[in-house]
Amino acid sequence: MKRLLLIPILLLMLAGCRAPVSELMTSEGGRAVDDWREMEYRVWLPAGYEKETARTYPLLVWFHGGGETRWGWGREGRIGEIVAGRVRRGELQPFIVVSPSAGLFDPVMKSYERMLVDQVLPDVRKKYRVNGKTVAFGHSMGGLSALMVSMRNPDLFDAVVAASPFLYDTSPWHSESEQAAFDEKFGGRFTRRWRENVGDAFRHEKTYRAHDPFSLARSGFKPPFKLLLTCGDKDTLGLYPHNLMLHETLAMAGIEHEWLVQPGVGHGTVEDPRLMDWLNAQANGGKS
Repeated sequence: MKRLLLIPILLLMLAGCRAPVSELMTSEGGRAVDDWREMEYRVWLPAGYEKETARTYPLLVWFHGGGETRWGWGREGRIGEIVAGRVRRGELQPFIVVSPSAGLFDPVMKSYERMLVDQVLPDVRKKYRVNGKTVAFGHSMGGLSALMVSMRNPDLFDAVVAASPFLYDTSPWHSESEQAAFDEKFGGRFTRRWRENVGDAFRHEKTYRAHDPFSLARSGFKPPFKLLLTCGDKDTLGLYPHNLMLHETLAMAGIEHEWLVQPGVGHGTVEDPRLMDWLNAQANGGKS
């Protein structure tokens, strides 16, 4: 599979990978394989999991961003440690978290999607004490993964947060005039490379449209899960207008969702406490 994330942001994203794993986090590894590829994942266990043997937990699927790995949830000072602190303070219920990885710059799609759906999640549900509620949370490339996986497998999750998803409503199968108009309107910072990578990854327009969130939204899809889309209006990768376009596309298609703009925020939108508060409420049947 070719990369859908872009080489120009490699150094920006890799800077976050050097942080050590938090000593406060406990995890176990796993691996799924098919004929050609493998997917590695980590399962992050809440404090007290081994002692409270009768307790069950909601399952949170964390889709990491570009340049990260399955270890990203547990990095020192990052989202998992922040969430664990809030759990200790009684602000959130504890979750079992599974973090799948198709690679540093590969979204969870195609073969990796099938491994997640057919192997990873069934194995996690069998091995760990989950309570039947499953939510998803993805940032940047992971936001794209969360959208693709959930929209293609609508019964998989009870709720989905897509934070600053990395996506554009343009493809190599649009006409040259359509591509030129798109680039003139939004600028060509990443869009031309996006089209090249989309063409390499999907090869055929029909396959691409079966994965593209914009195309899926326009197809009449009506998700049974709750959806929260968020982006900073100062997104440093220029994603705000594209996330806004996705919000407008979902609204025009009659797809219920919540749209949360984070004023003055750049690309780092995952730490806003409202996102986990919302997932926490959905895992409790919509009650906070």
